[in-house]
Amino acid sequence: MLDLKDGFVLYHGSYCEVKEPDLAKCAKRKDFGQGFYLTTSKEQAESFLRTSIAKAIATGTIEEGQKFGYISTFEFKLSKNLETHIFENADVD
Repeated sequence: MLDLKDGFVLYHGSYCEVKEPDLAKCAKRKDFGQGFYLTTSKEQAESFLRTSIAKAIATGTIEEGQKFGYISTFEFKLSKNLETHIFENADVD
């Protein structure tokens, strides 16, 4: 199982740079509900980035010609008030 500890790097792929997550801007109909989704895999963040660009173009959020996005990195800091859900495997369950 993944052991989250201080200094752990997490990634977020998007059509725009994210310096500070804002849950009010997060989509409400995600697989696991509204939230700011992060991954331990830079490659997975790159895949999400491409999906984010396609969705943003389809909704008119960005211009159709935009071919770039951002991988934002976040350093994990342990907090008693942080609610997390860690998935051991990327599967249906």
